Amino acid sequence: MNESAEIDLRQKLSLDAMACLTIRRPDATCIACADACPAQVIAIDTRVIELDHDRCTGCARCVAACPTGAMALPTSLAQADHALTLECSRVAQADRQGDTQTIPCLGGVTASRLLEHLVGHAQVTVVDRGWCADCPSGGCAQPWADAVQSAQADLADLGHDAGAVQVISVPTPLPHAHPAPQPRRPKQHGYSRRQLFQRLTTPAPAPDRSRVSADQPFSGKVDAPALAHRRDALRALHGTDSLPAALFPALDCTGTPDMRLAASLCPTHALSLAETPDADALVFDAALCLACGDCTKAGAIRLHAQGQGRYSGPVTLASRNMADCPRCLRRFAPRDGQQICDGCHKDNDLAASAFGLMRRAQVPYGA
Repeated sequence: MNESAEIDLRQKLSLDAMACLTIRRPDATCIACADACPAQVIAIDTRVIELDHDRCTGCARCVAACPTGAMALPTSLAQADHALTLECSRVAQADRQGDTQTIPCLGGVTASRLLEHLVGHAQVTVVDRGWCADCPSGGCAQPWADAVQSAQADLADLGHDAGAVQVISVPTPLPHAHPAPQPRRPKQHGYSRRQLFQRLTTPAPAPDRSRVSADQPFSGKVDAPALAHRRDALRALHGTDSLPAALFPALDCTGTPDMRLAASLCPTHALSLAETPDADALVFDAALCLACGDCTKAGAIRLHAQGQGRYSGPVTLASRNMADCPRCLRRFAPRDGQQICDGCHKDNDLAASAFGLMRRAQVPYGA
């Protein structure tokens, strides 16, 4: 985003409920966006997230922190074949490093965006002016560190030069800095006597807050656009769909897991149950895995931080022969030679026992 491009305050900070772990799966207890927000504009309640657009400064740190990509801001980085230099929006035009792009906060850049720009063999440089730690909008010594380190690690795993994404330090006197982005309605921590009486006698206007929730928070899996975007950026940068498996987490089975339970425990589409007339298969897509470890609760599944070999897409993690019981029509896993399910077997045994009791001759009392 260039210096003249302003973000409409009313369009700041949108949230996709279908991709939010807190809304769709409250058991995940994810508060990454609220923890990352320096202005404290995100309030998290059970199955509901409130966004206070009046106090949002547009730093996009919540966007970078969200593990699934549910948070979004209308910002973009221009695509170019030459080197890209990212600067804080507080840097004056005279102090900038040549042809640069400014963003509200360097902490709002994501690793996927950095990799996406490198598709044209360009270089990305983040300029550190030494102001971030004392920034009035929320001090943080190196807000870009996670994104840059993640992008450099991905480049190393791809066999590319990790130095294509770099950070340079250009100390600049603080008086040269533009004012930090300020909220439209700063949060008031105290009132004068006049303001107190005015507040008591004047009805308070409705706050400019947006409540985001879902009608059915447990109705399905969570979308993960951030993970899919990273996978697509890596494929475009590598030039092929086959990627090193070390870029993604990995799962393996130590036995036969409860596949239906494992698929339901996975918050994203990384694990899914594929049903055919003759078998059930537990399908794993490593690129969509959050490495949360919830699937290991189903038993016989181990989580690894990095995979081995190559990744080309979803693979079958486990499979089991299945059949439909001809009596109750339930789906079951048959053993060798088994024709009906265990429940129907028990019903047959009970019926046979009852029939035997009915046919047994009564023994005279006292005999």
